[in-house]
Amino acid sequence: MTNTTYPYEINLEVAFRDIDAMGHVNNAVFFAYFETVRIKYLGELMEKSGLLGTELLDLPLILVEASCTYKSPALLTEVLHVGTGISRFGTKSFDMLYRIQGEDNRLIAYGRTVQVMYDYITRSAFSIPDSLRTYVEEYQRGWQPAGYP
Repeated sequence: MTNTTYPYEINLEVAFRDIDAMGHVNNAVFFAYFETVRIKYLGELMEKSGLLGTELLDLPLILVEASCTYKSPALLTEVLHVGTGISRFGTKSFDMLYRIQGEDNRLIAYGRTVQVMYDYITRSAFSIPDSLRTYVEEYQRGWQPAGYP
């Protein structure tokens, strides 16, 4: 079980470069934290479902929407638990939810992104492959966030 109760989680230590003049993690940095956990999770999912090529740049998707709600400041050297999971599948798009908790388990931030399966050569969206849907369903084992966030 993860600290965040989300299916996939990483731990990140707040670095000096993440801090703003007010002494806490700058609001824009939270999107970088979401990106880090998203790329790690999707890279693993797509590799195991047979969709990933030989390079991480082969991820066939594009981010079309992102939001973040801030609840508590994160501070220098604090270790953050950053969790994510896929909460919705459409035909060509899917939603991911995020939860960031501090070392003391306080809620720091939560968010949502929408991704679209995208072929960069043809510059067009395509349907989510069944192999990815099936692998996510098995990996997440019916996970739904309890009272998102």
